Amino acid sequence: TGNPTKLPTGNPTKLPTDNPTIPTSNPTIPPAQPPVKPFCDASSIASFDWDLLMTSGLSKPDVVSFDMSVEDSDLSLNIEVALTYEGRSSADDSGAVYGTTYVLDFEDFDAHADSIAQPGTCQNRDAIDFTGDFDTFWEYPLSPLGDIGTASFLAYPPPGDLWTVSMASDNECGAV
Repeated sequence: TGNPTKLPTGNPTKLPTDNPTIPTSNPTIPPAQPPVKPFCDASSIASFDWDLLMTSGLSKPDVVSFDMSVEDSDLSLNIEVALTYEGRSSADDSGAVYGTTYVLDFEDFDAHADSIAQPGTCQNRDAIDFTGDFDTFWEYPLSPLGDIGTASFLAYPPPGDLWTVSMASDNECGAV
């Protein structure tokens, strides 16, 4: 109509208008290809050697940042940790490589008694994500920005209800 209202009327018409809007002569052209997700070169993803870590304390993953605070309103403890994005690890001078995952918890994790597939009550992971083939627990994405924290790559699994996991947006393959 020649005098449109800002809000819908209480009695709209069921038929289209007699005077439709004419399409523009210069429409916006959609992009030819969808945007490409950032990709990490596999050689640029950090890894470490368990033997060096255990015998000399070398090759330890970096803690990029760490902060703790208490929320006074509900007495909750907030912890923010930025860690190096780790891929594969080596051990035993055998040349074999192993997947790497972080376990954030307020309880000790005994690798001989505890199961990575059975997270504790305070861990950064949920047991429901760890079903199926054990080898899939160690997969990590080469384009982690959108895949971190998903069940597709359980080295960095979906976090529990009280945890979040993400990549630092300014450094795609750096800190988690």
